[in-house]
Amino acid sequence: MKPLIVKLGGSVITDKSRPFSVRKSVLQRLAKELTSAKKPLVIVHGGGSFGHPLASKYEIAKGYKNKGQLMGLSYTHRAMERLNASVVETLQEAGLPAMAIQPSACAVVHGGRIVSIELQPVKKMLDLGIVPVLYGDAVVDHKKGMCILSGDQITARLARELGASRVILGADVDGVYTSDPKSGKKAKLLRRITPATKGKLSLGGVRGVMDVTGGMKNKVEELMTLTKFGIECEIANATKPGVIKKLVSGKRGIGTIIGDA
Repeated sequence: MKPLIVKLGGSVITDKSRPFSVRKSVLQRLAKELTSAKKPLVIVHGGGSFGHPLASKYEIAKGYKNKGQLMGLSYTHRAMERLNASVVETLQEAGLPAMAIQPSACAVVHGGRIVSIELQPVKKMLDLGIVPVLYGDAVVDHKKGMCILSGDQITARLARELGASRVILGADVDGVYTSDPKSGKKAKLLRRITPATKGKLSLGGVRGVMDVTGGMKNKVEELMTLTKFGIECEIANATKPGVIKKLVSGKRGIGTIIGDA
């Protein structure tokens, strides 16, 4: 059976205004909602207040420039391991047999893009009924020396390699807007984005909140690559109770659908 891939945004499961803060109650709710999935499940999560501050401080995304960044790479990876441990533990408490998969140990990255990724263990986990849990990570880069490998890029690559039935991206807004919905300006929610309507994308991101992986625009661009494989994606608000439960149970059209009608 084709797997369902769910990406939990870092802004959903952490408080980006407070470094290293997990929104435990939100994570617990999401874990319970994910138990409603009817298909094999793969979870990916973002960095939020764990990965972004350190990655920004040490300028990991810009590539290797000096030896001081080596500790930064190590610190950023360790911070993501800590967040991942909280996610896995919470999923297990909800009854899901979750196991962590470290992206920096299985992905070959060149110029910030995944060249190849070893997924045989992930495929076997899915066969057994295990829920693999991956995350945005600080990784070595064969061109830049180091970089941030976003959970969004990982999600898109997994969907393609695993032949996903669907991708659900849980964000902290209702979907993709014509402008930043948190800026106070009039922003229109786009119910569907296709390659033909891509020009209406919101640049995404909340002003004053750090995001080293490109915000909403990058999410949509990554997911848009899946349209040619016939994989439908949906971005919806995971901060609202019940939304993820409905989506993993098969409901569509709650947020913004990425793909042709």
